[in-house]
Amino acid sequence: MASMAAGARVPLAVTVLVAVASTMLLAAAAADLDGDRDALLGLRGGLQDPDDALSNWNPELSPCDWSHVTCDGQAKRVTEIVIGFVNLSGPLSPELGKLGQLTRLWISYTNIQGTIPEELGNLENLNTMHLHNNSLSGQIPASLGKLKSLKQLHLQQNRLTGPIPSELDGLSDQTSVNLSNNDLCGPIPTDGPFKNINSSLADNPRLSGNC
Repeated sequence: MASMAAGARVPLAVTVLVAVASTMLLAAAAADLDGDRDALLGLRGGLQDPDDALSNWNPELSPCDWSHVTCDGQAKRVTEIVIGFVNLSGPLSPELGKLGQLTRLWISYTNIQGTIPEELGNLENLNTMHLHNNSLSGQIPASLGKLKSLKQLHLQQNRLTGPIPSELDGLSDQTSVNLSNNDLCGPIPTDGPFKNINSSLADNPRLSGNC
């Protein structure tokens, strides 16, 4: 009888263990999503949005239900931000660098200003960064050279200045880079994606010259 009782306890213990593990995983996933929400609210808090393009970015809702935001269906993490052709102004928030599962950042044809946050170099899963046709200024962060998954880096039609960071030549030679129509200066990197680059650097009259 004692042996039978012990046999009955084992499945119960396994069931309890699985339930506890599942609860812990769900709690961790909820915490990650809360972190994603906070990062996006950090962006929203610094922007002027007179046309209410981001009106449903409500902290009471899951960011997966917000406009311009896409989440992974299983992990429930923010994977894409796509905002374009809307009347936004203000800076990009460094909080965006905390979106650990972000693969696509597309904020273009708005009027966002300020510098590109160095913290975007922390987005190790990012494969697409389109920040073109805005009013971004300052230098291109060297930290973007850490984005080894990046396939597209489009920063054209801004007001970026200074040299092209040599760190960017560490990106894949398959990465599409467009830095045209800015005010960049100094030498052009020759490795990585810059081996065959040409018109994607156009309309930077001080490139190859002194800064």
